Amino acid sequence: MKGIIDRFEGDFAVVEFDGRQIRDIPKSELAPGAKEGDVIFLANGKYQVDLAETLQRKTEISKLTENMWE
Repeated sequence: MKGIIDRFEGDFAVVEFDGRQIRDIPKSELAPGAKEGDVIFLANGKYQVDLAETLQRKTEISKLTENMWE
């Protein structure tokens, strides 16, 4: 199951899984350097950042918003 870090609140990351389920994940369970908008998945008891999917998601969002403010 993969999720997207929506935001950080105190010692927790608020993560949306499968576009529906919201969970608070302790920052201590995230890979170092994880940030808002990163796609994460659980591996070996720790949440890792899926770099390829995060980049793909950011590229898609950038394309969608490209002409919004012209």
